[in-house]
Amino acid sequence: MGHPVNHEDLKKGGMVKLKDKDMFSVWVRAVCDNMGADKLRKVAELAGKYGRGLVLFTSRQFPIIPHVHLDDLGKVQAELRQVELMLDHCGARVRNADVCYDANLCPYAVMDPISLGEKLDQFWRDDQGGFKIKTSIAGCERQCTAPRVLGDIGFVGAERNGQKGYDAYVGGKLGLDPFLGIKMAELISEEAALNLVKNYVGFIRQEGREGERAAALIRRLGEKIVRTALTKDLDAGNETKPFPCDTKQPRKADGDILRVRATNGEATTAEVLKIADIAKKYGLGFVHFPVRGGPEIPGVDISHVQAIRDELRAAGLSLIESGIDNLQSCFGGYCDNGLFDAQELVRKVEKLVEKIGLNNLNIKISASGCPNSCGISHLSDIGFVGVVEPEVDLNKCKGCGVCLKACRTRSLAVENKRAVYDRGKCKNCGMCIKACPFGALFAKRKGITILAGGIGPHFFNDDQQGETRLGEKLIGFVDEAGALAITEKILLLVKRTGKTIAGLMSELGFDKFKEAVL
Repeated sequence: MGHPVNHEDLKKGGMVKLKDKDMFSVWVRAVCDNMGADKLRKVAELAGKYGRGLVLFTSRQFPIIPHVHLDDLGKVQAELRQVELMLDHCGARVRNADVCYDANLCPYAVMDPISLGEKLDQFWRDDQGGFKIKTSIAGCERQCTAPRVLGDIGFVGAERNGQKGYDAYVGGKLGLDPFLGIKMAELISEEAALNLVKNYVGFIRQEGREGERAAALIRRLGEKIVRTALTKDLDAGNETKPFPCDTKQPRKADGDILRVRATNGEATTAEVLKIADIAKKYGLGFVHFPVRGGPEIPGVDISHVQAIRDELRAAGLSLIESGIDNLQSCFGGYCDNGLFDAQELVRKVEKLVEKIGLNNLNIKISASGCPNSCGISHLSDIGFVGVVEPEVDLNKCKGCGVCLKACRTRSLAVENKRAVYDRGKCKNCGMCIKACPFGALFAKRKGITILAGGIGPHFFNDDQQGETRLGEKLIGFVDEAGALAITEKILLLVKRTGKTIAGLMSELGFDKFKEAVL
């Protein structure tokens, strides 16, 4: 007999278990959130060779190869190493620093996120294990990497009164208990930003509890204590050397950035090969992976855009030029934590958009198969989240306490040798149901939560520059048919008014908006 498979160890190494037996997703690291065309071709080829011919462009800004069998994981890693690709981290590990575009590419950049990202990349290469830490950097207040929410530590390039620097936010996270990062420092230098990160690592090692993230640290200790610890000696010298990004631009680069539509962040092997070929033929030879999943080809001369449209159309692809922004989701249909098929719902929503004839690129819609919100549902005009309400079968419950360890919101307790839970604390993730060895916890009901009015990365809408907002719960449990019916009402209202949902909610107030669409 072979050795038992340790799924947690594989997960930390970037190989995450899926629902089907012995099937995994492989997380491929993208330095600077970019990947050269030849490397991307290899990812696409491996998806066809060892997977089911699909590549996913995720909200963590790197590609994933799903449906790889356990026996093939080592082969995929070996072939990735041949082109100098490695796997990203998952679980309670430090993640690579997410960045937006090079300052020599983006006309909006105030600070150069690649420069800071290179130094953070080198810093994180030393094992800072034990805690889950995400860092995110945006070169301007358009915040294309959503650093205030997608980073335990987030940096936003800003300019005020003739001074440039980074505003530093701490505590951002989505998931079961979303938290909008708190500004801890303003207009600090790149060196000061690195010192803030070092301070955070030292502080959480000293004061943090097992599995604790920045948001929980702030809630437990208070903003003042955390701020004092993190902003100490920011002006001290810093000699962190950069780990060079091979797609960094040595000088100002001309050309447009073309965004390719990839609904659900999903593309076939053939489609990804075509995107890589176009990037090499017409662009700067690499592809950028944004938060919202539609891969981007930078540095394209405007004279080549029509030829690119034609080549994409022949491959079944298109640019994001009409309709709404790229519809993003996690892979809830085959994720081990998924409570509903988020991808299938998004495909139906896309057909709704076409039926209504909505043409507003500022509208963002996404779906997450569970409350972990990997599909960034809280940062969209309309966000869907899979939920389940647990119930305890007292005749089956042994009071063993396994469910208490699985529950991340401390909603469960054991009283009189039986499990009881606080419905007010429960976030409806279903982890307790999965963990129960006796089948004593079961799904009383399953459904979809609809969030509305979230504001995240701003590629199109300059009116929202500098603003980040978490979506508010419109309805707690609804089935797919109900979710589609409510979505249609919202989209018709958007088409009639020409406004974003966040704008409508601000104008009408949440209660009146809710009344109008429910």
